Amino acid sequence: MGRSKGIIAVLAVAAAMAAPQVMRADDTGMVLGVGVEEKLNKKVSIQADAELRTRNDFRTVDHFVIGAGAKYKFNKWLKADAGYQMLLNNNRERLTLHEDGSYNNWRLSYYGVRHRFYVSLTGDVNLGRFNLSLRERWQYTYRPEQYASRYDFDNEQMEGCVVKGKGKNVLRSRLKLEYNIPHCKFTPSLGVELYTTRSLEKTKLTLGGSYTLHKHHVLEMGYIYQLHNSSVTTDPNTHHIVLGYNYKF
Repeated sequence: MGRSKGIIAVLAVAAAMAAPQVMRADDTGMVLGVGVEEKLNKKVSIQADAELRTRNDFRTVDHFVIGAGAKYKFNKWLKADAGYQMLLNNNRERLTLHEDGSYNNWRLSYYGVRHRFYVSLTGDVNLGRFNLSLRERWQYTYRPEQYASRYDFDNEQMEGCVVKGKGKNVLRSRLKLEYNIPHCKFTPSLGVELYTTRSLEKTKLTLGGSYTLHKHHVLEMGYIYQLHNSSVTTDPNTHHIVLGYNYKF
């Protein structure tokens, strides 16, 4: 084995040995978002937005999203929305093992495009200065066939590999509580969201709020903690700081 192959093998083994520890540790990152919304009439509005998310203690881009959608308000307590998002994902590295527990392949991280469609129905009720809302969202994400690189421990060499295309349906159930502070432009909120496929995949807890600078300008800020079901995915639990800006015409 040549010197370069030896270096790659040493790095691969080191990463593989560290992987179980990394998987058990929480990760941290940031969510930066910007959006615009225009109200066409009393019932219909359209929107466009973009989001950048980081991971690996803020050092690595996790994904970039751009999307567009529309909302329809049936009445003061019920509304629906639908839209499309294109995601550029930085997919995490993956380590696979043989049945005897020995190392098989170490797939490096890679960028890939995903297409997402969603439909939501949201109901809310005012309880004095509190507002309680429940949103049920179905989303379908399709990942086209993509190419990546991996290290083959059996052959001790880097090689190309194909990541097959795949579609995924998720039901997202979000319960959110907001509080209207008298004579204050800041509205705090607390929420919990469940992501369900065939079983509960992850739970997202949010704490934050919005600050109205002007009737057209709204700042979003907060904290997210995402807990992953270890029986479904090896992704670590994540802490995110959230900063966003929305302009309403």
